[in-house]
Amino acid sequence: MTRREARELIMKMLYEVSFQPEKDTDTILNNYLNDVKGKIKTFIIDEFKGILEHQTELDEMITNSLENWSIDRMAKVDHMLLRMATYELKWGEDIPEKVAINEAIEIAKVYSTDKSPQFINGILGNIVKKIEA
Repeated sequence: MTRREARELIMKMLYEVSFQPEKDTDTILNNYLNDVKGKIKTFIIDEFKGILEHQTELDEMITNSLENWSIDRMAKVDHMLLRMATYELKWGEDIPEKVAINEAIEIAKVYSTDKSPQFINGILGNIVKKIEA
């Protein structure tokens, strides 16, 4: 499994949690990670739990980077990809900025609307500027 495929799994798990917040996160992890082993499994677990732990702060960073838009109006997939990429930008020490952004854009091309990649790129660009400031 590649890191890109791992990020797709993370996005799917975050998406599930967004609709079933009462569901036990360990159950979700077990459902998705049956055949995953080694460093990729550790990456998925650490990132998934980190995003959930920091989701309030992540949403605040996303909200502060939106112009004429709100999180409530955004497609759930886009929201989860923005949480994941923002987490990687802020706390992903071994993840280059360009990789975090590019992976979110590429996953959006597969799972979201035609306008989502450009939308996500713009928001992540704003987030990067604010993190660097």
